Amino acid sequence: MTFNNHVIPFQLGNNSVRGSIVRLQTVVSEIVKRHKYPTNVESLFADTLTITACLGSRMKHDGVFTIQAKGTGDVHTLFSDLTSDGFLRGYVGLNAGFKSADSNLNSLMGSGHISFTLDQGKYIKRYQGIVSLEEPDMSKTTELYFNNSEQLETKFLTFNFYDIDISNRKNLFSAGLIMLQKLPVKSSFDEESNEEVWQNSLNFLSTLGKEEFLSTNLTSEEILYRLFNELEITVYNEITIKDQCRCSDEKIKFAIKNLSKKELKEIADENGNMRVVCEFCKTERIFPSKTYN
Repeated sequence: MTFNNHVIPFQLGNNSVRGSIVRLQTVVSEIVKRHKYPTNVESLFADTLTITACLGSRMKHDGVFTIQAKGTGDVHTLFSDLTSDGFLRGYVGLNAGFKSADSNLNSLMGSGHISFTLDQGKYIKRYQGIVSLEEPDMSKTTELYFNNSEQLETKFLTFNFYDIDISNRKNLFSAGLIMLQKLPVKSSFDEESNEEVWQNSLNFLSTLGKEEFLSTNLTSEEILYRLFNELEITVYNEITIKDQCRCSDEKIKFAIKNLSKKELKEIADENGNMRVVCEFCKTERIFPSKTYN
């Protein structure tokens, strides 16, 4: 069986509006499953992963796109990143004794901020935009980032199956989204037609239901043409997203060797060995004491 995990860019109305459709079948489900978070956190995490895939897939050079949130609530950290190779990963940091059943981002994370960082190497200036934690979900927060930092009207519509009964998840993508962005007009003559395309695209998008979007019986192209066929839609090649961590024995050995003797003693087991579990992929590695002596 072939599993689909992709981002597909598109444009509407002769480049009046650009967008992306993200549909992740196994990538999100595998990443989320290995962490064993409560269902409400799984839903928040899934949306964050799909937004990261959407925005990171637009990189033109080798690099990493990162979303990182820090808050004062029971969820203190929310992190995900995507490489230019399409490798997606992430994790959520929960306070000890976490019991909240709330799905609201503000309630879960409290006050704080979210940073959107694009790092494409030493030859291109690193970019970072920061917005405060004041919206109820990741979609609204990311829209706020674009409206404030890039002055682009943006709409995100996210879906995931984590609030659906497990027995009914068969034949569904685990998560995905559609993003729309209103592009700047080239002249005042284009303003009215651009606004019309934008409003029509939002109206058409609002008709999309959750089960329709997540259904594996529909291709992403079929969904796009169902929604936007009246708006001169152009669909581009898909970008594949992969569940792949970037941890390695070498990186961890390097980190261990840079610890002080006091730090090493604090985290070593009774035999003096170092047990390291990757925060992202949960791979466990054990390094004998001779590794860092």
